[in-house]
Amino acid sequence: MALATGIFLFDRFLADCCSLELALLGLVLSVVAAAACHGMSRPAVRYVFGAVTFLCFFWLGGILYLMEDRQVTYEWPSDEVAYQGVVETVPQRKGKTWQAQVKVMSWKPTGDSLQTTGQWKKVDRSILLYWMPDTTGQTILQCGDKICFYASVSRPVSDVDFSGFDYGAYLHRQGISGTGLAFAGRWMRLEQAGSRGFRQQALLVREHVVRRYEEWGLDGDVLAVVPALTVGDKSDLTPELKATYSASGASHVLALSGLHIGILAGILTLLLYPLRLFPLGRSLTGVLTVLLLWAFAFLSGLSASVVRAVTMFSLYVGASFFLEGRFSGFLSLSLAAFLMLLYRPFYLFDVSFQLSFLAVWGILLFYPVFSGWLPAGCRRIRWLWNTLSVSMAAQLGTLPFVLFYFGAFPTYFLLANLLVTPLAVCILGSSLAALAFEGIPWMGERAADLVRLSAEALNGSMFQIQQLSGSQVTSVYISGFQLVLCYLLLALLYAYWTGKRKHVLISFLIVLNVLLGTRILDWIKPVDERLYFARSELYSRRRQSLTRLAEADGVYRIDSLSVGLMKSSRWKGKQAAPRLPLDYAYICRGFKGNITSLSRVFELKHVVLDLSLSDAYRLSLKEECKKLGIPCVEISSKGSWGIVRQNLK
Repeated sequence: MALATGIFLFDRFLADCCSLELALLGLVLSVVAAAACHGMSRPAVRYVFGAVTFLCFFWLGGILYLMEDRQVTYEWPSDEVAYQGVVETVPQRKGKTWQAQVKVMSWKPTGDSLQTTGQWKKVDRSILLYWMPDTTGQTILQCGDKICFYASVSRPVSDVDFSGFDYGAYLHRQGISGTGLAFAGRWMRLEQAGSRGFRQQALLVREHVVRRYEEWGLDGDVLAVVPALTVGDKSDLTPELKATYSASGASHVLALSGLHIGILAGILTLLLYPLRLFPLGRSLTGVLTVLLLWAFAFLSGLSASVVRAVTMFSLYVGASFFLEGRFSGFLSLSLAAFLMLLYRPFYLFDVSFQLSFLAVWGILLFYPVFSGWLPAGCRRIRWLWNTLSVSMAAQLGTLPFVLFYFGAFPTYFLLANLLVTPLAVCILGSSLAALAFEGIPWMGERAADLVRLSAEALNGSMFQIQQLSGSQVTSVYISGFQLVLCYLLLALLYAYWTGKRKHVLISFLIVLNVLLGTRILDWIKPVDERLYFARSELYSRRRQSLTRLAEADGVYRIDSLSVGLMKSSRWKGKQAAPRLPLDYAYICRGFKGNITSLSRVFELKHVVLDLSLSDAYRLSLKEECKKLGIPCVEISSKGSWGIVRQNLK
């Protein structure tokens, strides 16, 4: 907790005012104070020792954050320059462009010759590079290729007010310093990869596995789900498919997590069981299982949830060599989090990291409570209830964060998880069997058919659950303060369940009333509803809810406002008498004509120019507005512009 607190506070408040040197000084002073207090038996001194020990790890978290921030942050040249780098990930098709993560090694101004040496400036930062393919379509980059490209690289500007998501901060915490676009003819492959790194080799192996799935005849949604569930490749998941799994409460199956690692660990333990017949076979089985799981984790891209699950399993196996008793689940969970944050402090801001740890925390805390509600009886009923207890405990542990981030809750998650677990076991097991027996015609084909049938059953069942009435409760967002209150409620609820103490119940009721009071205040206070001009469309935002208002070009009446979405030649050469009043004319790419011709139809009060317009065209329209005395707004580089529509309660 101390390490995480240091990382969080330095990210939010202290990074700008506390340098790395000052944080190191704070750590040294805290260590000296802890050493001076150590060994003293007086109660007051022991409390001081605990406080300064907390400060030691607090400063350590801040130092780790500042060091990783330095490794990512870079002041990119403002102009287009030449870069050299190495493709780090498998390129993915993104519309008309290709996209991959590139490790930029160096750059030089465009005026310098690329053949000269000694002028390249070292960078050693990763970026997200988009490039247009050559007209011949023959030059395709691969993972590990060395490239040179001309581009303007910068940190993406995020319109948090409009989208509610800081894309620039997200990329930064993923270790990506910026983004760039290289047009056709502005990039070239310097050298095809000869000796790829271990990570590049793993990604290529994953790509090879996905191609094998295609050769089995998997396609559509089946081909999207199977790679996501088995090797962590989610590139083919469509927004509709993601929405289906999210509404049904089974989206966790599409992201590799403890469920998948547990299934794989069980399969590997079963396959390696014959080793237990030999001396030290039990230990050897544990070591081989751990090594194979870490190989799988690296193959899947070392996502936070997979690393957490494999780390916890490794700690259990390692502890079994030295401890005779059971290794505490809470101890392994906190130790796994501590080691992961030491390795990469930015894990703390990864939503999958937060949700995976909270899910396990909920299971460790509430599973014994839920499981104990059903007395011992039929084994099948007990198994069914224990399965439901795990789902309820995990859902309860993650519910506040799910509402904080997504504002939605799946109501049929218990039904979905009853179906997900056996089908996920079947898909993982049959995929391994199909890959292992691919050279044996009958066995490999039957295993591939089982993969297809299981994935179709999984997709079909999740779609049916999504179609049930009231399958998802939406727009139930909570604030950061309410998030803290929710977890305080869960802690007090657990304390009362286990101890039945009166003061704990009173504290629970007080916190519950505070939470309900804040929710009531949220609903009665006035809320600004804003109208946004963005992406050649009109959007309305009220609280966290963003709604698109326009789907075609035309004139729209929005309460007391009239807005024209101009992205065609619909109004070119037309006149109206009298002219129609128009509060805002939103001019986007595709508009034909000028402001003068448009003013023959409309009495223009404001003109909004979209970024999709060419620079020259936008400049001419702006000058025309100035001559006609019409207020003109150019949408900034953020990509949107908003106005307050009305104040609603």
